[in-house]
Amino acid sequence: MELAEVNKTIEELKGRFDAPFGSSDKSTIEYLYYEVTGKTFVPTSCQQCYHDGLIEIYHYIKKYGKMAEKSNYRLRAGAIINCPTFMGGKVFTNDNLTDEVAKNYLEQFPDNEDLFQKVPEDDPNAGDGEK
Repeated sequence: MELAEVNKTIEELKGRFDAPFGSSDKSTIEYLYYEVTGKTFVPTSCQQCYHDGLIEIYHYIKKYGKMAEKSNYRLRAGAIINCPTFMGGKVFTNDNLTDEVAKNYLEQFPDNEDLFQKVPEDDPNAGDGEK
C-alpha cells in the first residue's frame, strides 16, 4: 500500500469519525495500523480504541511522512535485547530493532534465537523461520 492510498483512506475514515465504525472500517483501521506503524493493533472492549488507532495512524504519517519500515525480525511479546556486551548495552525492542541489529545479535548469541518470534528463512542462524 502506497502513502497516497493510505492518506486517501484516512480522509475517508475521518469523514465517519463522529459515528461508531462498522466492521469494515474496523478491519481497515487494523490493517492500516500495522502497515503504517509496523505494530499490531490490539482492540479493547470499548469502541474508542478504533478512533484512537486512526488518530495514531494520522499523526504517525504527519510526523514521519512515511510508513514504518518492515523488519524481517520480530521479538516475542515482552522480549527485549539488553546485553552489556552487545552494542554498549543499548536496549532494543520491536520498536527500534532493525534487521542489521538483529542479525548481528544472532551472530554473536545464536543460542538466544528463542527471543524471536520471526526470523527470515535465509538467516544461517535461523531454525524454522517464523515461529
